[in-house]
Amino acid sequence: MENVRYSLYVSTLGKFSVSASAAEAGAALAQGSPGDVKLRRRSFFQYLCVFHHRAVSQEEVIDAIFDSEDGVGDPVNTLKNTLYRTRRLLEELGFSDAKKLLLYRDGFFSWSPDIQITLDIEEFDELYNRFYEAEHLSDHLDSALKALSLYNGEFLMNSANSLWAMSLRTYYHGKYMKLAKEVAEILYEQNRWKDSMRICQMVAAEEPFNEENQLLLMKLLHASGMTQQAVHHYEKIRKMFMDQLGVSPSPDLSDFYKMLIHSKENREFNLTVIRDQMLEGDSTDGAYYCDYSVFQSIYRLIARSMPRNGQAIQLVMTTLNDVSGELLSPKRCGVPMEELYKAIHQALRNGDVFTQYSRDQYLILLMSSSYENAAAAMERVLRLFRMLENGKIRVQYSILPVLAPRVVEKPVGWSAIKKR
Repeated sequence: MENVRYSLYVSTLGKFSVSASAAEAGAALAQGSPGDVKLRRRSFFQYLCVFHHRAVSQEEVIDAIFDSEDGVGDPVNTLKNTLYRTRRLLEELGFSDAKKLLLYRDGFFSWSPDIQITLDIEEFDELYNRFYEAEHLSDHLDSALKALSLYNGEFLMNSANSLWAMSLRTYYHGKYMKLAKEVAEILYEQNRWKDSMRICQMVAAEEPFNEENQLLLMKLLHASGMTQQAVHHYEKIRKMFMDQLGVSPSPDLSDFYKMLIHSKENREFNLTVIRDQMLEGDSTDGAYYCDYSVFQSIYRLIARSMPRNGQAIQLVMTTLNDVSGELLSPKRCGVPMEELYKAIHQALRNGDVFTQYSRDQYLILLMSSSYENAAAAMERVLRLFRMLENGKIRVQYSILPVLAPRVVEKPVGWSAIKKR
Protein backbone atom coordinates (compact mmCIF):
# COMPACT_ATOMS: atom_id res chain seq x y z
CA MET A 1 0.00 0.00 0.00
CA GLU A 2 3.01 2.32 -0.34
CA ASN A 3 1.54 4.05 -3.40
CA VAL A 4 -1.83 4.82 -1.80
CA ARG A 5 -2.59 8.54 -1.77
CA TYR A 6 -6.38 8.44 -1.57
CA SER A 7 -8.96 6.26 0.15
CA LEU A 8 -12.59 5.74 -0.71
CA TYR A 9 -15.15 4.04 1.54
CA VAL A 10 -18.22 2.77 -0.30
CA SER A 11 -21.50 1.94 1.45
CA THR A 12 -23.67 -0.48 -0.51
CA LEU A 13 -25.84 -2.04 2.22
CA GLY A 14 -28.82 0.24 2.23
CA LYS A 15 -28.38 3.73 0.85
CA PHE A 16 -25.46 3.93 -1.58
CA SER A 17 -22.87 6.54 -0.61
CA VAL A 18 -19.14 7.25 -0.82
CA SER A 19 -16.78 8.97 1.61
CA ALA A 20 -13.08 9.43 2.32
CA SER A 21 -13.28 6.96 5.25
CA ALA A 22 -15.72 4.69 7.04
CA ALA A 23 -15.95 7.18 9.91
CA GLU A 24 -17.16 10.03 7.72
CA ALA A 25 -20.67 10.65 6.51
CA GLY A 26 -20.96 9.47 2.93
CA ALA A 27 -22.10 11.59 0.01
CA ALA A 28 -25.07 10.08 -1.81
CA LEU A 29 -25.10 10.00 -5.59
CA ALA A 30 -28.15 11.26 -7.44
CA GLN A 31 -30.52 8.43 -8.26
CA GLY A 32 -31.89 9.39 -11.66
CA SER A 33 -34.70 7.62 -13.48
CA PRO A 34 -34.60 4.53 -15.74
CA GLY A 35 -32.63 5.28 -18.89
CA ASP A 36 -31.36 8.54 -17.39
CA VAL A 37 -27.70 9.65 -17.63
CA LYS A 38 -27.47 9.98 -13.83
CA LEU A 39 -28.68 6.43 -13.31
CA ARG A 40 -26.23 5.08 -15.88
CA ARG A 41 -23.35 7.00 -14.29
CA ARG A 42 -24.39 5.77 -10.86
CA SER A 43 -24.61 2.14 -12.04
CA PHE A 44 -21.25 2.43 -13.78
CA PHE A 45 -19.60 3.82 -10.66
CA GLN A 46 -21.22 1.17 -8.43
CA TYR A 47 -20.12 -1.67 -10.67
CA LEU A 48 -16.50 -0.51 -10.80
CA CYS A 49 -16.44 -0.01 -7.03
CA VAL A 50 -17.83 -3.46 -6.25
CA PHE A 51 -15.31 -5.13 -8.61
CA HIS A 52 -12.45 -2.77 -7.80
CA HIS A 53 -9.89 -5.57 -7.32
CA ARG A 54 -9.69 -6.33 -11.04
CA ALA A 55 -9.79 -4.72 -14.46
CA VAL A 56 -13.26 -4.84 -16.01
CA SER A 57 -13.74 -5.09 -19.75
CA GLN A 58 -15.85 -2.65 -21.71
CA GLU A 59 -18.11 -5.46 -22.91
CA GLU A 60 -18.72 -6.64 -19.33
CA VAL A 61 -19.73 -3.15 -18.23
CA ILE A 62 -22.09 -2.72 -21.18
CA ASP A 63 -23.78 -6.04 -20.40
CA ALA A 64 -24.09 -5.10 -16.74
CA ILE A 65 -25.41 -1.52 -16.86
CA PHE A 66 -27.17 -1.10 -20.21
CA ASP A 67 -30.76 -2.22 -20.45
CA SER A 68 -31.87 -3.55 -23.82
CA GLU A 69 -34.90 -1.26 -23.55
CA ASP A 70 -32.82 1.91 -23.00
CA GLY A 71 -32.72 2.56 -26.71
CA VAL A 72 -28.98 3.37 -26.66
CA GLY A 73 -27.80 3.11 -30.27
CA ASP A 74 -24.07 3.34 -29.59
CA PRO A 75 -23.29 1.94 -26.12
CA VAL A 76 -19.51 2.18 -26.64
CA ASN A 77 -19.63 5.92 -27.26
CA THR A 78 -22.21 6.36 -24.48
CA LEU A 79 -19.89 4.52 -22.11
CA LYS A 80 -17.06 6.96 -22.92
CA ASN A 81 -19.35 9.85 -21.97
CA THR A 82 -20.30 7.99 -18.78
CA LEU A 83 -16.61 7.58 -17.91
CA TYR A 84 -16.05 11.31 -18.43
CA ARG A 85 -19.02 12.22 -16.20
CA THR A 86 -17.93 9.76 -13.51
CA ARG A 87 -14.45 11.28 -13.40
CA ARG A 88 -16.02 14.71 -12.97
CA LEU A 89 -18.11 13.32 -10.15
CA LEU A 90 -14.97 12.06 -8.38
CA GLU A 91 -13.46 15.50 -8.64
CA GLU A 92 -16.63 17.03 -7.19
CA LEU A 93 -16.22 14.63 -4.25
CA GLY A 94 -12.73 16.05 -3.60
CA PHE A 95 -10.47 13.73 -5.62
CA SER A 96 -8.10 15.75 -7.77
CA ASP A 97 -7.06 14.60 -11.25
CA ALA A 98 -9.65 11.79 -11.40
CA LYS A 99 -8.35 10.83 -14.85
CA LYS A 100 -5.34 9.29 -13.12
CA LEU A 101 -7.53 7.48 -10.55
CA LEU A 102 -10.14 5.87 -12.78
CA LEU A 103 -8.24 4.39 -15.70
CA TYR A 104 -9.28 3.18 -19.16
CA ARG A 105 -6.70 1.24 -21.16
CA ASP A 106 -7.03 -1.18 -24.08
CA GLY A 107 -10.78 -1.63 -23.54
CA PHE A 108 -10.51 -2.22 -19.76
CA PHE A 109 -11.51 -0.09 -16.76
CA SER A 110 -9.52 -0.22 -13.55
CA TRP A 111 -8.55 1.83 -10.50
CA SER A 112 -5.14 3.34 -9.95
CA PRO A 113 -2.90 1.92 -7.19
CA ASP A 114 -3.01 5.47 -5.79
CA ILE A 115 -6.52 4.94 -4.43
CA GLN A 116 -7.61 2.36 -1.87
CA ILE A 117 -11.28 1.39 -2.09
CA THR A 118 -13.01 -0.30 0.84
CA LEU A 119 -16.59 -1.62 0.70
CA ASP A 120 -18.93 -2.25 3.60
CA ILE A 121 -19.71 -5.68 2.14
CA GLU A 122 -16.02 -6.57 2.40
CA GLU A 123 -16.05 -5.64 6.09
CA PHE A 124 -19.28 -7.59 6.50
CA ASP A 125 -17.74 -10.69 4.88
CA GLU A 126 -14.62 -10.48 7.05
CA LEU A 127 -16.63 -10.20 10.29
CA TYR A 128 -19.06 -12.91 9.14
CA ASN A 129 -16.20 -15.33 8.39
CA ARG A 130 -14.46 -14.53 11.68
CA PHE A 131 -17.65 -15.43 13.56
CA TYR A 132 -18.32 -18.71 11.74
CA GLU A 133 -14.68 -19.84 11.71
CA ALA A 134 -14.44 -19.62 15.51
CA GLU A 135 -14.30 -22.88 17.47
CA HIS A 136 -17.18 -21.60 19.58
CA LEU A 137 -19.46 -19.09 17.89
CA SER A 138 -19.94 -17.13 21.10
CA ASP A 139 -16.18 -16.40 21.14
CA HIS A 140 -16.63 -13.92 18.29
CA LEU A 141 -20.10 -12.64 19.09
CA ASP A 142 -18.83 -9.05 18.93
CA SER A 143 -17.79 -9.62 15.31
CA ALA A 144 -21.27 -10.87 14.47
CA LEU A 145 -22.94 -7.92 16.18
CA LYS A 146 -20.71 -5.50 14.29
CA ALA A 147 -21.53 -7.25 11.02
CA LEU A 148 -25.24 -6.90 11.76
CA SER A 149 -24.78 -3.19 12.47
CA LEU A 150 -23.23 -2.74 9.01
CA TYR A 151 -26.37 -4.06 7.33
CA ASN A 152 -28.45 -0.91 6.93
CA GLY A 153 -30.67 -2.36 4.21
CA GLU A 154 -30.48 -4.58 1.14
CA PHE A 155 -27.51 -4.34 -1.20
CA LEU A 156 -27.94 -1.25 -3.42
CA MET A 157 -31.58 -1.21 -2.40
CA ASN A 158 -32.44 2.00 -4.27
CA SER A 159 -30.27 1.29 -7.29
CA ALA A 160 -30.37 -0.63 -10.53
CA ASN A 161 -32.30 -3.88 -10.69
CA SER A 162 -29.79 -5.48 -13.06
CA LEU A 163 -29.01 -9.15 -12.61
CA TRP A 164 -25.59 -8.58 -11.06
CA ALA A 165 -27.05 -6.29 -8.37
CA MET A 166 -30.05 -8.54 -7.69
CA SER A 167 -27.89 -11.66 -7.27
CA LEU A 168 -25.64 -9.91 -4.74
CA ARG A 169 -28.71 -8.46 -3.03
CA THR A 170 -30.09 -11.97 -2.52
CA TYR A 171 -26.69 -13.30 -1.44
CA TYR A 172 -26.10 -10.72 1.29
CA HIS A 173 -29.68 -10.75 2.50
CA GLY A 174 -29.38 -14.52 3.01
CA LYS A 175 -26.12 -14.17 4.93
CA TYR A 176 -27.58 -11.39 7.05
CA MET A 177 -30.69 -13.39 7.98
CA LYS A 178 -28.65 -16.50 8.84
CA LEU A 179 -26.34 -14.44 11.04
CA ALA A 180 -29.21 -12.62 12.75
CA LYS A 181 -30.96 -15.87 13.70
CA GLU A 182 -27.72 -17.39 15.02
CA VAL A 183 -26.89 -14.31 17.09
CA ALA A 184 -30.41 -14.07 18.51
CA GLU A 185 -30.16 -17.68 19.77
CA ILE A 186 -26.78 -17.04 21.42
CA LEU A 187 -28.01 -13.85 23.09
CA TYR A 188 -31.06 -15.74 24.37
CA GLU A 189 -28.84 -18.43 25.87
CA GLN A 190 -26.76 -15.70 27.53
CA ASN A 191 -29.91 -14.15 29.05
CA ARG A 192 -29.39 -10.97 26.99
CA TRP A 193 -33.08 -10.95 26.27
CA LYS A 194 -33.47 -7.31 25.26
CA ASP A 195 -30.73 -7.54 22.61
CA SER A 196 -32.02 -10.88 21.36
CA MET A 197 -35.59 -9.57 21.17
CA ARG A 198 -34.50 -6.59 19.09
CA ILE A 199 -32.87 -8.91 16.53
CA CYS A 200 -35.85 -11.32 16.55
CA GLN A 201 -38.25 -8.47 15.85
CA MET A 202 -36.07 -7.36 12.97
CA VAL A 203 -36.03 -10.90 11.53
CA ALA A 204 -39.81 -11.18 12.00
CA ALA A 205 -40.28 -8.00 9.98
CA GLU A 206 -38.24 -9.52 7.14
CA GLU A 207 -39.49 -13.12 7.39
CA PRO A 208 -42.83 -13.14 9.22
CA PHE A 209 -43.47 -16.82 8.44
CA ASN A 210 -40.19 -18.04 9.95
CA GLU A 211 -41.65 -20.12 12.78
CA GLU A 212 -38.35 -20.79 14.58
CA ASN A 213 -37.80 -17.06 14.95
CA GLN A 214 -41.40 -16.43 16.02
CA LEU A 215 -41.08 -19.16 18.67
CA LEU A 216 -37.86 -17.60 19.98
CA LEU A 217 -39.57 -14.22 20.13
CA MET A 218 -42.41 -15.71 22.19
CA LYS A 219 -39.87 -17.35 24.53
CA LEU A 220 -38.10 -14.01 24.95
CA LEU A 221 -41.33 -12.21 25.78
CA HIS A 222 -42.18 -14.89 28.33
CA ALA A 223 -38.69 -14.86 29.85
CA SER A 224 -38.85 -11.06 30.14
CA GLY A 225 -42.05 -11.26 32.17
CA MET A 226 -44.31 -10.30 29.26
CA THR A 227 -46.27 -13.55 29.08
CA GLN A 228 -49.52 -11.85 28.08
CA GLN A 229 -47.73 -10.13 25.18
CA ALA A 230 -46.39 -13.54 24.12
CA VAL A 231 -49.95 -14.91 24.11
CA HIS A 232 -51.19 -11.98 22.02
CA HIS A 233 -48.24 -12.41 19.67
CA TYR A 234 -49.19 -16.03 19.03
CA GLU A 235 -52.79 -15.06 18.34
CA LYS A 236 -51.55 -12.47 15.82
CA ILE A 237 -49.27 -15.08 14.21
CA ARG A 238 -52.08 -17.61 13.96
CA LYS A 239 -54.36 -15.08 12.26
CA MET A 240 -51.59 -14.17 9.83
CA PHE A 241 -50.96 -17.82 8.96
CA MET A 242 -54.67 -18.43 8.47
CA ASP A 243 -55.22 -15.30 6.37
CA GLN A 244 -52.14 -15.67 4.17
CA LEU A 245 -51.44 -19.43 4.02
CA GLY A 246 -54.65 -21.08 5.18
CA VAL A 247 -52.79 -23.20 7.76
CA SER A 248 -52.18 -23.15 11.50
CA PRO A 249 -48.74 -22.49 13.01
CA SER A 250 -46.41 -25.41 13.73
CA PRO A 251 -47.03 -27.78 16.68
CA ASP A 252 -43.98 -26.27 18.44
CA LEU A 253 -45.56 -22.81 18.38
CA SER A 254 -48.98 -24.13 19.40
CA ASP A 255 -47.53 -26.23 22.24
CA PHE A 256 -45.61 -23.26 23.64
CA TYR A 257 -48.76 -21.17 23.43
CA LYS A 258 -50.70 -23.81 25.38
CA MET A 259 -47.95 -23.87 27.97
CA LEU A 260 -48.24 -20.09 28.34
CA ILE A 261 -51.99 -20.03 28.86
CA HIS A 262 -51.72 -22.85 31.40
CA SER A 263 -48.59 -21.48 33.07
CA LYS A 264 -48.29 -22.23 36.80
CA GLU A 265 -45.31 -19.98 37.44
CA ASN A 266 -47.23 -16.95 38.71
CA ARG A 267 -48.39 -17.65 42.27
CA GLU A 268 -51.16 -15.60 43.83
CA PHE A 269 -52.85 -16.24 47.19
CA ASN A 270 -55.63 -13.68 46.88
CA LEU A 271 -58.53 -15.26 44.99
CA THR A 272 -60.13 -11.83 44.45
CA VAL A 273 -57.06 -10.72 42.49
CA ILE A 274 -57.22 -13.83 40.32
CA ARG A 275 -60.95 -13.34 39.71
CA ASP A 276 -60.36 -9.71 38.67
CA GLN A 277 -57.57 -10.77 36.31
CA MET A 278 -59.94 -13.16 34.55
CA LEU A 279 -62.54 -10.47 33.90
CA GLU A 280 -62.73 -9.22 30.34
CA GLY A 281 -61.36 -5.73 29.90
CA ASP A 282 -63.46 -4.95 26.84
CA SER A 283 -67.21 -4.76 26.41
CA THR A 284 -68.96 -8.10 26.88
CA ASP A 285 -71.69 -7.32 24.33
CA GLY A 286 -71.80 -9.89 21.54
CA ALA A 287 -70.44 -13.38 20.97
CA TYR A 288 -67.12 -14.30 22.57
CA TYR A 289 -64.15 -14.77 20.22
CA CYS A 290 -61.23 -16.98 21.28
CA ASP A 291 -58.27 -18.85 19.85
CA TYR A 292 -58.96 -22.28 18.32
CA SER A 293 -57.19 -24.19 21.12
CA VAL A 294 -59.33 -22.37 23.70
CA PHE A 295 -62.43 -23.11 21.59
CA GLN A 296 -61.54 -26.81 21.65
CA SER A 297 -61.31 -26.76 25.45
CA ILE A 298 -64.67 -24.96 25.73
CA TYR A 299 -66.27 -27.46 23.36
CA ARG A 300 -64.96 -30.44 25.36
CA LEU A 301 -66.12 -28.94 28.66
CA ILE A 302 -69.60 -28.28 27.26
CA ALA A 303 -69.82 -31.78 25.77
CA ARG A 304 -68.91 -33.32 29.13
CA SER A 305 -71.57 -31.32 30.98
CA MET A 306 -74.42 -32.06 28.52
CA PRO A 307 -75.65 -35.32 30.10
CA ARG A 308 -76.20 -33.45 33.38
CA ASN A 309 -77.74 -30.16 32.24
CA GLY A 310 -79.73 -31.43 29.24
CA GLN A 311 -78.88 -28.41 27.09
CA ALA A 312 -79.16 -28.48 23.32
CA ILE A 313 -76.04 -26.84 21.88
CA GLN A 314 -75.24 -26.45 18.19
CA LEU A 315 -71.88 -26.39 16.42
CA VAL A 316 -71.86 -24.20 13.29
CA MET A 317 -69.27 -23.89 10.54
CA THR A 318 -69.27 -20.94 8.13
CA THR A 319 -67.39 -20.87 4.81
CA LEU A 320 -66.91 -17.98 2.40
CA ASN A 321 -67.69 -18.41 -1.31
CA ASP A 322 -67.92 -16.10 -4.29
CA VAL A 323 -71.26 -15.55 -6.06
CA SER A 324 -70.64 -18.58 -8.29
CA GLY A 325 -70.13 -20.84 -5.27
CA GLU A 326 -66.37 -21.20 -5.70
CA LEU A 327 -63.94 -20.92 -2.79
CA LEU A 328 -62.13 -17.61 -2.46
CA SER A 329 -58.42 -17.16 -3.15
CA PRO A 330 -56.29 -16.27 -0.07
CA LYS A 331 -55.97 -12.63 -1.20
CA ARG A 332 -59.76 -12.18 -1.31
CA CYS A 333 -60.44 -13.62 2.16
CA GLY A 334 -59.04 -10.84 4.34
CA VAL A 335 -61.73 -8.13 4.27
CA PRO A 336 -64.76 -10.49 4.03
CA MET A 337 -63.49 -12.47 7.04
CA GLU A 338 -63.23 -9.25 9.04
CA GLU A 339 -66.78 -8.32 8.06
CA LEU A 340 -68.06 -11.80 8.94
CA TYR A 341 -66.27 -11.52 12.31
CA LYS A 342 -68.21 -8.31 13.00
CA ALA A 343 -71.50 -9.88 11.90
CA ILE A 344 -71.03 -12.96 14.13
CA HIS A 345 -69.92 -10.87 17.10
CA GLN A 346 -72.81 -8.42 16.84
CA ALA A 347 -75.67 -10.74 15.79
CA LEU A 348 -75.14 -13.50 18.37
CA ARG A 349 -75.56 -13.61 22.15
CA ASN A 350 -72.98 -12.96 24.84
CA GLY A 351 -72.83 -16.65 25.77
CA ASP A 352 -72.08 -17.85 22.22
CA VAL A 353 -68.47 -18.62 21.32
CA PHE A 354 -66.64 -18.50 17.99
CA THR A 355 -63.14 -18.94 16.53
CA GLN A 356 -61.37 -18.81 13.18
CA TYR A 357 -60.77 -22.33 11.89
CA SER A 358 -59.11 -21.58 8.53
CA ARG A 359 -58.48 -18.60 6.31
CA ASP A 360 -62.13 -18.63 5.12
CA GLN A 361 -63.98 -20.45 7.95
CA TYR A 362 -65.32 -19.77 11.44
CA LEU A 363 -66.61 -22.26 14.00
CA ILE A 364 -69.43 -21.19 16.34
CA LEU A 365 -70.95 -22.71 19.48
CA LEU A 366 -74.58 -21.62 19.91
CA MET A 367 -75.56 -22.24 23.54
CA SER A 368 -79.00 -23.46 24.65
CA SER A 369 -80.19 -23.55 21.09
CA SER A 370 -82.30 -25.95 19.07
CA TYR A 371 -81.52 -26.57 15.41
CA GLU A 372 -84.35 -24.22 14.37
CA ASN A 373 -83.16 -21.45 16.67
CA ALA A 374 -79.59 -21.93 15.45
CA ALA A 375 -80.70 -21.57 11.84
CA ALA A 376 -82.62 -18.38 12.72
CA ALA A 377 -79.53 -17.00 14.51
CA MET A 378 -77.35 -17.69 11.49
CA GLU A 379 -79.83 -15.94 9.21
CA ARG A 380 -79.40 -12.86 11.43
CA VAL A 381 -75.65 -13.17 10.96
CA LEU A 382 -76.05 -13.41 7.18
CA ARG A 383 -78.36 -10.39 7.01
CA LEU A 384 -75.89 -8.28 8.96
CA PHE A 385 -72.99 -9.58 6.83
CA ARG A 386 -74.80 -8.56 3.64
CA MET A 387 -75.21 -5.06 5.08
CA LEU A 388 -71.50 -4.85 5.84
CA GLU A 389 -70.27 -6.54 2.65
CA ASN A 390 -70.75 -5.38 -0.96
CA GLY A 391 -72.66 -8.44 -2.15
CA LYS A 392 -69.85 -10.16 -4.04
CA ILE A 393 -69.27 -12.73 -1.29
CA ARG A 394 -71.61 -15.38 0.05
CA VAL A 395 -71.54 -17.29 3.35
CA GLN A 396 -72.41 -20.96 3.47
CA TYR A 397 -73.06 -22.58 6.84
CA SER A 398 -73.78 -26.00 8.28
CA ILE A 399 -75.14 -26.97 11.72
CA LEU A 400 -74.61 -30.07 13.84
CA PRO A 401 -75.54 -30.75 17.47
CA VAL A 402 -72.77 -31.01 20.03
CA LEU A 403 -72.51 -34.62 21.14
CA ALA A 404 -71.68 -35.86 24.62
CA PRO A 405 -68.45 -37.90 24.79
CA ARG A 406 -68.77 -41.67 24.54
CA VAL A 407 -69.02 -43.33 27.97
CA VAL A 408 -66.19 -45.80 28.56
CA GLU A 409 -67.23 -48.99 30.32
CA LYS A 410 -65.62 -49.26 33.76
CA PRO A 411 -63.65 -52.45 34.47
CA VAL A 412 -65.00 -54.99 36.93
CA GLY A 413 -64.21 -54.01 40.49
CA TRP A 414 -64.19 -50.29 39.77
CA SER A 415 -65.22 -48.46 42.94
CA ALA A 416 -68.17 -46.20 42.53
CA ILE A 417 -67.46 -42.61 43.50
CA LYS A 418 -70.30 -40.58 44.82
CA LYS A 419 -71.04 -37.67 42.55
CA ARG A 420 -71.43 -34.18 43.93
